[in-house]
Amino acid sequence: MISYTDNKIQPINRIWNFIKEKKIHIITWIFFIFYEAIIAGLLSGKFGTFRNYVIHYALNITLFYVHAHFVLTYSLKDIKQVYWKLPIFLIAEISIYFFSIYGIEFLSIKYAGYVSTKKFEFSVAYFIGPLYRWTFFTGFATGYYFLINFLKERKKTENLEQQRLNNIIQIAKSENAFLKAQIQPHFLFNTLDFIYHNARESSPVAAETILSLSEMMRYAVDSDQEGDFIILGDEIDQVENLINLHQLRQNHALQIRLDYDDDVKNLKIIPLVLITLVENIFKHGNLSDIAHPAEISINQDDHNLIIETSNLANLVPNKNGLNSGMENIRKRLAYTYNNLATFEFYINDNQYFKSKLTIKMN
Repeated sequence: MISYTDNKIQPINRIWNFIKEKKIHIITWIFFIFYEAIIAGLLSGKFGTFRNYVIHYALNITLFYVHAHFVLTYSLKDIKQVYWKLPIFLIAEISIYFFSIYGIEFLSIKYAGYVSTKKFEFSVAYFIGPLYRWTFFTGFATGYYFLINFLKERKKTENLEQQRLNNIIQIAKSENAFLKAQIQPHFLFNTLDFIYHNARESSPVAAETILSLSEMMRYAVDSDQEGDFIILGDEIDQVENLINLHQLRQNHALQIRLDYDDDVKNLKIIPLVLITLVENIFKHGNLSDIAHPAEISINQDDHNLIIETSNLANLVPNKNGLNSGMENIRKRLAYTYNNLATFEFYINDNQYFKSKLTIKMN
């Protein structure tokens, strides 16, 4: 609820904030008016009324800011139109200023009893004084205009420089993080290598597991740094490591077969597609049935790379996890190969999960 007191305080706060924001302007004008009024009064031997000072200086101060923020701003905005805009704006400005001076003098003499030091008439001689005042205030306003524009450009340059420095700092931080990311995997691989050599004699199975795991992790890190494509043979090696790792865990009881032609090992594809398909077999497949082993085949037919998988699915497969992994492969293939790759997967009536990936190799 807003009280009556709050409604009274808010305008006061706005005025006070305006005064604090424009305090340099206000102080400068106060000193200028005081200095000019005293000097003019002492030289002429006559001082004007307070009301006369207020009216004339209000007009001149208005002229100053109108010239700086409106006339010059809009005249010089488009350099191609300056030649006709600036003269029109200046003629309109000086005309309005002269008629304002004439109107103030006329009304002051007629209704306020003001006595001018010179004869009031609408003539060229009468407007020499106002012409000087117009030139005086617009000259300072022009300097003020270029000053504030210079300060704006300098501020903009400082902001751009600060932004450039921030970008350099962010790049340095990114490079530092990248170096840390490189150091940490190497530290892990060196640790795994140490454990492998120490366990090789006392626990050969554990040592072989550590070796397979280390090679798979190294491949995952390296493939992330090599770019968009990898040699298929490198990923086949990691699939064999993955199969070996699971076989060691299950005492070589898993029913899974990997079959590929040697000529496919030199082909290049996007990384982690084949290994994701194989991981899907271990995650969602039933690999304990000797009569129904999982099969992975990789071959090349008429410039097409064909990867097929087939495995007996679990009775209650995790369809959400299955679909998310397969959809991830589909999106990556579509992004890289567009219509040069086809990928399909399904579970048939015999509870077999099958997938087939075909990539036209250029």
